[in-house]
Amino acid sequence: MYYAGLDVACKGSFLYVQDRHGRKVEGREILTTRWSIKEAFKKYKSSLVEVAVEAGGSTRWIYDTLKAIGIRVYVVNPHKVKAIAESKRKTDKIDAKLLSDLLRLGALPQEVIMVEGEIRELRDLMQARQKIVEGYGRLINYLRGLLRQEGVRLPQRSFRSDRWLAEISKQRLPEHVRQIMDRYTELIDNMVEEKKNLEEKILKCNNQDIELIKTIPGIGDISSRTISAAIGQIKRFKKAKQLTSYCGLVPSVRASGERVEYGHITREGRSEVRRVGVQCAHAVLLSRTKESEPLRLWHARIARYRGYRTAIVALARKMITIVFYVLRDKKPYDYRLLTVN
Repeated sequence: MYYAGLDVACKGSFLYVQDRHGRKVEGREILTTRWSIKEAFKKYKSSLVEVAVEAGGSTRWIYDTLKAIGIRVYVVNPHKVKAIAESKRKTDKIDAKLLSDLLRLGALPQEVIMVEGEIRELRDLMQARQKIVEGYGRLINYLRGLLRQEGVRLPQRSFRSDRWLAEISKQRLPEHVRQIMDRYTELIDNMVEEKKNLEEKILKCNNQDIELIKTIPGIGDISSRTISAAIGQIKRFKKAKQLTSYCGLVPSVRASGERVEYGHITREGRSEVRRVGVQCAHAVLLSRTKESEPLRLWHARIARYRGYRTAIVALARKMITIVFYVLRDKKPYDYRLLTVN
C-alpha cells in the first residue's frame, strides 16, 4: 500500500509518496493540471494508493480526476492539519510529507466530504445566489451612505419598493449624485433579476429530503434547499450533535480541572446553515400556527434567563436538531412530539 500527500498550488504542486513502512518512494514537483496528475499516478495500481490533499480552490477537479481513475482521495481541512503539526519550517515538500505521514498513520483530522451530482449543483446555485444578495446589499448600503451625506435619509426597506425612486426625485441632489444613483439603481435591478433567475433553477432542484425539511415551521423553499445542500447525506452524521457541530451552532467549551465553561457558538463549518437557521428561527417567532407553538414556547423559556438573542441562536440549533431526526427517520415534522422543556 502507498500513501501520497499532495500539496497543491496554482501552477505547481508537490507529490510525496511513501510505502506502508514509511519508506520514501518518491518526492517531486508536478504541474497542477489534470494530465500531470494522471501521469504521476500511472505507475501505481489504483487500488493500492491513497492520496491526502488539503481542501482549497483546486480540490474539486483534483478529487474528480483521481476518483475517475479509481484512487481514494482523503480531503482534509488545512487549518486542522496545521493545528496538529505546527512548525516554523514550511515548504511544499514538508507539507506534502506531513499529509503522507498522517495518512499512513491514520492521524488525519476528520475528512471533508466532497459532494457530487445534484447536491453539488444545488450548492453552486445557492452560493451564486448568495453572492448576488451580498452584492446588491453592498450597493444599497453605499447608496444609503451617499444620500446621507446629502442630507437624505430613507426609511428601512425602502429599496425593496418603487416608492423610494419617487422620493429621491423630489430631493435636491447634485447632478453627479443623480447619475450615480441612476447607474447603481440599474445595477441593483439587474442583480435582483438575476437572483430571480437563479431561484427558478434552484426551485427545480427537489427531492424527498427537501420536502421533509419544509415540513418544519419557519423553513421555506430556499432555506430548505440551503440546508439540504449543506448536509448532503444525513447518514454521515450518527448523532444530532454532530450535525449541529458541523454547522457551527454548538457552544465552545473550556474545561480546566472540575470547572467547565461554555462560551459563544464555535462558528465553524457551514456558515450558510447558521445564517438561514437564524432567519428561520425569526420566522418561527412570527408564526402563529399550532405547529410552531412548541418552538415559540421553548424560545420564550430560554429567553427568560439567557436573553432574546441567545435564545434565537439556541432555537436555530434546535431546529437543525429537528432536521436531523426528520431526515434520519424519513418522517415529516410532528409538533406533538416536541416538549417545551
